[in-house]
Amino acid sequence: MLNLDARTLLIVEAFVLFLVGGLMLLAALQGRRDRTLLWMAGALLLGGTGFVISVARGMPAWRDAVVVLSNMLLITGHACVWAGLRAYVGKPVRRWLLLAGAAAWFALCQWPGFMHADAVRILVFSLLSIAYLAAGVRELWPERRADAGSVFPLVAVLSAHSLFYLYRVVAIIRVPGSSWLLWPDFAVTMLEGILFSISLSFSALILVRARAERGYRHAALHDALTRLSNRRALFEQGADVLARSRREGRDVALLMCDLDWFKRVNDEHGHEAGDQVLTLFSDVLRSRIRAGDLCARIGGEEFVILAPGLGPLGAQGLANRIRHALAGIVHPAAGRLSVSIGIACSSVDGQDLDRLLAHADRALYEAKAAGRDCVRQSGGAAAAGRPVARERASPTSAEA
Repeated sequence: MLNLDARTLLIVEAFVLFLVGGLMLLAALQGRRDRTLLWMAGALLLGGTGFVISVARGMPAWRDAVVVLSNMLLITGHACVWAGLRAYVGKPVRRWLLLAGAAAWFALCQWPGFMHADAVRILVFSLLSIAYLAAGVRELWPERRADAGSVFPLVAVLSAHSLFYLYRVVAIIRVPGSSWLLWPDFAVTMLEGILFSISLSFSALILVRARAERGYRHAALHDALTRLSNRRALFEQGADVLARSRREGRDVALLMCDLDWFKRVNDEHGHEAGDQVLTLFSDVLRSRIRAGDLCARIGGEEFVILAPGLGPLGAQGLANRIRHALAGIVHPAAGRLSVSIGIACSSVDGQDLDRLLAHADRALYEAKAAGRDCVRQSGGAAAAGRPVARERASPTSAEA
């Protein structure tokens, strides 16, 4: 490849960019149009077009026009990479910034001295490209907290490309009067461009696919209305919570909550009012549970809280806080809201999740039978709580 002439190298580079850009465009148009992939496809296709135009550089009559237009397209291609990453993080793309680099290049090209100085043009082109690449890395870098494994490959690709352009800047400063085709070696520049385009396409696909998979998993494990975990998440994550608590020798409380007279709300005020009540109660639960608690809607008006580190007395306090918080809310249509809660604890009811659910369900049935709007513990948990009943007068114990 090092022995190929410049025209052949430019054609090869353009072919690769059009190929990967076209494939990226097809990937972006599959299902929901992904804006990140659309911008990346645009970057590659603009780059390919710029290299096709560069083939005409050897024609003296077209030289100046080729220098202006091809580099404007290549700079805008780098700007599209930045725009794609802004779209990925949910930020709007500022068009004036997107076109600022190409506009600056066009303005400089109106100066005859700039057009006749290859070294200065390489310097300006490299610095403009580095600026867009660095801006893209800056947009993407905070996303490493969500999924470092999919973010780091793209950050590495953009950083490596920026370092190559930085090398060109240093080289052009250290070797005054160097030619566009000779320093740094033109074949190496073309090879780096091919590797960058391929690496960019794969790393961008990895990034977008990982986000899509996170979204699908979140949707599979969360209730769409309340945004709490769902029954599947409870069984997947609940077993881990119980196993970890068993190893650490900690108790785990399971609270089963059922909104009182919910069917009446739906029948008399409609499902929209029922959905509002469910959303209100989910907000109450979020505001009362601790960071390590697992809260799930398991169906209809039934909710479950799995609280590691809480015994019978602490679970009773948590249940009462939830009940009192809900009692303070008056729905415009349904009026005052209330909830019945059944409690089971692993120290007395067993470490199996199904067993805890069964005990909490029986306790919930007792709460409903007792007139609703109250808390009942399973037989074992209630017995375990009797010796320390005096602690319930202590505010500290009640908040445990």
